[in-house]
Amino acid sequence: MVAWSTAVVGLTVEVGLSAVVGLTVVDGLTVVDETTVDVSVVGEVVAVERTSSLFPQPASTTNTTIAGNQRLTPGLRRRDAALIPLRLMLRRKLVACSLLVMVLGGCGNDTPRTEVGAQFILSQDFPLPTIEPGTPALPTSTTGADGVVVEVTDTSRIIVLNEAIAEIVVSLGMKDFIIGRDATTTLAALADVAEVSNGHDISAESVLALRPSVVIGDTRTGPPETLEQLRGAGVAVLIAPEVWTLSALPTRVEMIAKALGIPRAGTELVDLTQRAIDDALQGVGAYASTPRVAFLYVRGTASVYLLGGSGSGADELVAATGAIDVGALNGLSSFTPLTAEAIVQADPDVLLVMTRGLDSVGGIDGLLALPGVSSTRAAAASAVIAVDDDLLLSFGPRTGALIARLAELLDTFSSDA
Repeated sequence: MVAWSTAVVGLTVEVGLSAVVGLTVVDGLTVVDETTVDVSVVGEVVAVERTSSLFPQPASTTNTTIAGNQRLTPGLRRRDAALIPLRLMLRRKLVACSLLVMVLGGCGNDTPRTEVGAQFILSQDFPLPTIEPGTPALPTSTTGADGVVVEVTDTSRIIVLNEAIAEIVVSLGMKDFIIGRDATTTLAALADVAEVSNGHDISAESVLALRPSVVIGDTRTGPPETLEQLRGAGVAVLIAPEVWTLSALPTRVEMIAKALGIPRAGTELVDLTQRAIDDALQGVGAYASTPRVAFLYVRGTASVYLLGGSGSGADELVAATGAIDVGALNGLSSFTPLTAEAIVQADPDVLLVMTRGLDSVGGIDGLLALPGVSSTRAAAASAVIAVDDDLLLSFGPRTGALIARLAELLDTFSSDA
């Protein structure tokens, strides 16, 4: 991170607020978009302290193979003010932040694009529901998605190898028994839990060093030889199915709950999740807008730029809100290389991205400047919805809440489609 400060004379604003601005200040320095600015007042001087919000991506993200909804960006996401964008802060700190932005706006004429239409959906606003699991009934015997029968005799030391898996185990009331996770699992509740992978590749040595009683991953977990090594060492390794649709969600929850010896908790969690989804789908009927949405999977530091289509997972969520997924509409496969021609032809009203992907391309301005994207209706209106990586494609217990919020935001965008 890089921090510096400057000052603007003659302002009166409330102390202690933060905002993200894209404006040039009086001493010639520019505060760019996706930057947190801390404001304090000393007499007639407003001190502005800036901290960059751009984070470097590890070298392991250079893998351009997309396999399901597993995250390409390893490591913990830092939850600090630097990731709270202007639009969200304005909604929370309306008067004083607006005054700051307006006054700074008069200090220069070469003002970058502001995040007028950007909306953010943050995981911290959607706590995971938790079921009381009761005492596990062990041993259990469960056939995983890979066809392997897994015998579980002890659930006191669990390792989770996928974000969605981690959410389910936590919601099943077993958080205190999780001792390890893979690097793609960025759930805040597990921030202090040891990592056992380098990006997507699981380290058998790291797993075995934690002496796990059960390891749970999905069909993307690998490499295969590592899984065989763990099983050869006597570790129970359960492979759960991937989930790309709302209808497939219960199967994964029930399998994991059964393997952990708490099937009743699994049934309760499925019922709770389904009720939330049903409520969200009913609420969608109240919205009249049907914007055209393009899901962009971007990892700028790894030069990964993809347009989502049928089977991306995002298409299911967009359809649930009553909007139109332009990738699926145009018959694209789950993830297709993003070309200027394809995005111009699709001409979406709204761009849907993940927050870490947005960070990787330099924020809203960087996203909207991508070839072809800059020529779309979405770019003209700065119409972007960014959802936290650990929320958008997890298809877990928070799916209903996500659909409801996504539908609410999409209804604010108009379409002539």
